[in-house]
Amino acid sequence: MATINIEMASFRLKPEIEETVFVAASDRFQREFLNAAPGFLSRELLRGAEGFYLDLIHWRSKEDAEAMMKTAETSPDCAEYFALMDLQGAEMRHFEPLAVYRKQ
Repeated sequence: MATINIEMASFRLKPEIEETVFVAASDRFQREFLNAAPGFLSRELLRGAEGFYLDLIHWRSKEDAEAMMKTAETSPDCAEYFALMDLQGAEMRHFEPLAVYRKQ
């Protein structure tokens, strides 16, 4: 049985890239690519300390996440977004929830 999968990508921007340019590209990536991706549930783009960013994408299943990665390899929308990132030292991992807690 498939379970929700959370994709985590951590990275820095290339030194010459302004954050406003990056966020605009992220908006296009979301609108043109992820919104139409089968199994896409939600996404959070986060800024951390020391120039690190985190992109969290929630998928219906790991299979959906893996299928998207294959499509991303040939997508101009993905290429435009990824081109702004310094991929040296970037990291991508997938997680399955063990427990979800909400304020009660």
